[in-house]
Formats: sequence, structure tokens, C-alpha cells
Amino acid sequence: MTVATAAAALLSAATIAAAPPAHAATTYKGRVTAFLSIRSAPTTAATKVGSLNSGATVTIQCKVFGPSVDGNSLWYKLSTKKWVTARYVANIGSAPRFCGDGKEYVGRVTTSVLNVRSGPNTANAKVSSATLGARLFIVCKVDSQVVDGNPRWYQLTGDGGGQWVAARYVANVGAAPPYC
Repeated sequence: MTVATAAAALLSAATIAAAPPAHAATTYKGRVTAFLSIRSAPTTAATKVGSLNSGATVTIQCKVFGPSVDGNSLWYKLSTKKWVTARYVANIGSAPRFCGDGKEYVGRVTTSVLNVRSGPNTANAKVSSATLGARLFIVCKVDSQVVDGNPRWYQLTGDGGGQWVAARYVANVGAAPPYC
């Protein structure tokens, strides 16, 4: 099964339909439930850029799937544009929407074999691979580990703990995806 086929099969209606209507709230609140590291990207392999104490209130913009932390594969993008695992954040009110603009973007693999990872870093587990010319369905992008001069990583549609690829080896077909 190719990544494109798997991504299409795993495409979560919630992921694509998660963008709020124009009138909906664009930020959410959460309360930190344990000492929590703030990361530069949605993975524990990303640089630690700060921390939060238990009881702190955070403003959340949206969420993505990424590497699981103690059984939770969601990561929250804070209003500071930095990331925390959702495992140690209790939502205050409604749960954040998924990142992206609700549209699906397409890319083509430009290398012989491209590793699909659980998060936006080569230290994250390989979950599958895609071959030269394969179509990938993309939700959004983040800046993370630099791969051959390019810091961008694309989150693929689907769920199950995250599917990420280094954008260095993906050519956009049409418009480029927005930042997560």
C-alpha cells in the first residue's frame, strides 16, 4: 500500500473539516497539569525553548498529531507559536481545532524513498515510506529540524500518531500548505 493510498484511507473527516467558520473563536485555553517543556516544534526531539509550571494557563491556537507522549499523540500550538504535548494540558472549554485551513494540499515525492515519520524530526520513528513520484496529501507545515538546507516539514492527512515528511523532498502541486 502506498503512502498516498494509506493517507487517503486514513483521512479523518475531523482533520479536514476541523477548520472553524470565520466567526468561530481562533484561540482556546488550557491548564497545565504537570511541569511541561515548551518546544520549538511538535516533537520531544525539538529544541526545548522554555517550560511551564503545573497550574499555568495557556492560550492555544490549534493542535496537530505528532509523536505520542505517555499515550497522547496530540500537540498544541501555543499563542507564542511554540508547542507543548497535549498530554499535560487540560482544556478549559472546548478542545482546540486542528491546525491548517481545512484544505488538503498535494505534493509529489522527489527522492527515491522518503521516510514518513511520527513527528517533524529524523529522530522520530519511521512509520512508513513513499517512493519517487508518489502523491502526498498535506495539511500544514512547521519549521523544525533542517534537512539538506530546508527546515520545513509537512504534516500529512490522516491520524494515528502523526505522519510527517521533510519538505526538502516534496514538490508542491499547486499552492503550498499554510503553517500549522
